[in-house]
Amino acid sequence: MVYQEIFELEQFMDDNETKVDYNGAETCCDSITIKQIEEISGNKFDYENEILNKKLTYGDIKGSPALLNTLCEFYGEGNDSKNEYGATITPSDIVITNGAIGANFLTLYALVGPGDHVIVVDPIYFQLQSIPKTFGAEVDIVNLKFENDFEIDVDAIAKLVKSNTKLIIINSPHNPSGVFVTDDKLLQIVDVAKKHDIYILCDEVYRPLYHSIPLEENPRSIVNLYEKGISTSSLSKAFAAAGTRLGWIVSKDKELIKQCFIRRDFNIISISMVSDSIANYVLQNRKSVLKRNYELCQNNLQVLDEFIAKNSKYLSYVKPKSGTTAFVKVSSNGKFTTLDMCLELVNKYKILLVPGETFGHPDFIRIGYANNIVDLTKSLEAVQLYLNDKFK
Repeated sequence: MVYQEIFELEQFMDDNETKVDYNGAETCCDSITIKQIEEISGNKFDYENEILNKKLTYGDIKGSPALLNTLCEFYGEGNDSKNEYGATITPSDIVITNGAIGANFLTLYALVGPGDHVIVVDPIYFQLQSIPKTFGAEVDIVNLKFENDFEIDVDAIAKLVKSNTKLIIINSPHNPSGVFVTDDKLLQIVDVAKKHDIYILCDEVYRPLYHSIPLEENPRSIVNLYEKGISTSSLSKAFAAAGTRLGWIVSKDKELIKQCFIRRDFNIISISMVSDSIANYVLQNRKSVLKRNYELCQNNLQVLDEFIAKNSKYLSYVKPKSGTTAFVKVSSNGKFTTLDMCLELVNKYKILLVPGETFGHPDFIRIGYANNIVDLTKSLEAVQLYLNDKFK
């Protein structure tokens, strides 16, 4: 069989999420219903025409024109209306996929293979480090350090570039830390890539949850900064609609898009037409959905921040400025590992958090703070009980 590394994060979640009463590991904003979107937006979903009376065919193989046009609007509004190289996103620049995980996989399937070199930041969603190796590429890591606020070291990227470097992979907003890459820093990375004709893949699945800054200061998508930039994303995190299982690849690089579609015929064919209709409805009402999710992140993060401050003897973090996750450093004084901690939280307290070991970073836990407030507060109460017990 073809060797594939174990995805420790997903395995831990799969093994334990059905054992708990409250989920403090959830990385999506509290999942939304169509009825809730109708209420906050004032726009009704056309069930009659979009679901009830629509024949359940394969639908538009490449995605409906309505969905593709809505995505073009999304990638061309606000600061993204300022494209660095004078282009705009069109439907022909978009590949619809099965979630962001499908978008990442299809991009890597199309782009890298034996003889290629890939540079990836760490920590990051492990798929982005592992799949290039599965396809035969050589992978080098750029470490994002807690003591440097998990900022990307552009010089470290530049020093790793080789004659066969094909791709730089980053993630912004960043999972697990919640920091984001500014336009200035993104353009520095673009400068490195341009000099060597390297692609940049930015997993933007938490975009545009920049809930710490004014809307007009939001960083632009990588596709509006670089012709060989690739954005992957979905409705799961920022839009609270993971159940659609719909994602996308966006790039102005025509050859990449062509190669993605060639490979798409072998593993996707098309996305559910029902998901397509619902996804378009969610994205058409994105301002209302994002307003709801911004407020959720801001309010819940305040609760988490107060909890970290209260337990500063044992817990510390780089306060998230975006996204839905926090990477919390745990000072255990050798009394326990964070893997032990998270397993006991599951088995004794019925709470799910993610141990840093699943990212290759022991002594950290990842907390998803954008779930509903009950899950968050119950999770933090359990952490408090755990710490009280270990340090009594």
